Amino acid sequence: MSGLFDINGVNLDRGFENLKEARSPVEQQLRGILQEMWDRYEPYADPDFRNGFARDVDGRFWEMYLGCMLLEAGRTLLPVVERQRQGGQPDLCILEDDRRVWIEAIAPDEGAAGPDQIVRPIPGGGLAAAPIRQAQLRTSGAFWTKAQKIGRYIEQGVIAPEDARIVAISASRFGVYVTEQPLPLILTTLFPIGDAYIKIDRETGDVVEEGFHAAPVIQRERDPIPRTAFLDERFANISGVIWSRISIGNMSRKVRPITYVHNPLAQVPLPTNWGVWDREFVTTQRVDGWESNDILAHTVASEVL
Repeated sequence: MSGLFDINGVNLDRGFENLKEARSPVEQQLRGILQEMWDRYEPYADPDFRNGFARDVDGRFWEMYLGCMLLEAGRTLLPVVERQRQGGQPDLCILEDDRRVWIEAIAPDEGAAGPDQIVRPIPGGGLAAAPIRQAQLRTSGAFWTKAQKIGRYIEQGVIAPEDARIVAISASRFGVYVTEQPLPLILTTLFPIGDAYIKIDRETGDVVEEGFHAAPVIQRERDPIPRTAFLDERFANISGVIWSRISIGNMSRKVRPITYVHNPLAQVPLPTNWGVWDREFVTTQRVDGWESNDILAHTVASEVL
């Protein structure tokens, strides 16, 4: 086994350097946890993983976290010695019966400077609106990037027609600015779900109606982005999306659950109740629109109009 932090060189991630030095007890504990994860994940990681981790801690942590989570859930991963050398493959591959489940992982950053960037609040700077729209844009862009990459893998024959294909998106870099309620952000990115609303009878105080406004696009100054990917046949080659706000600083799945969103139009769907996720959204068509349910919570989550 190799040391995850035995990497030197230029352009190292600041977080990596801090964890490598591990001056505080918290950093020492985190370094130990990450090394234990690496000991388990190394047989399945690409040869350049450690160098990549040293320069992009959040992105590579998300991949390693997913790999360890799947192993703990009893899934079998494709070892690195059996991975394709020429042309590459997706980040993770689960071996399941007579097919494979491929996963492309990504942890989008805050974006380039401008009105669509996720800006961290200035200490003592007063109140500011949560950057939900910006987070949706970053998430939508991450999905598009990986969906295109999966499409190329399918064209090249790396992913077989019977194999499932999943995009895994981590909000670790901006997870503190988005919540899991009333819906995880990913659902309002893949489906045209806008702000939540509630109507109350003024005389009785009873709730007479509640739901979500329809919102077909994510607004921006130029060219609004459609949030209808999972109602669009062009993305039917994607089985679903894994989503979480899990980060090195907060690995609690009670606070930051692992969510899986099934694509209702998927050519190769993943079975429901797969036994890995904390939340699992299944979307079905109704007479007046689409309805999404968190089948693990047994509650109606939303209606997509």
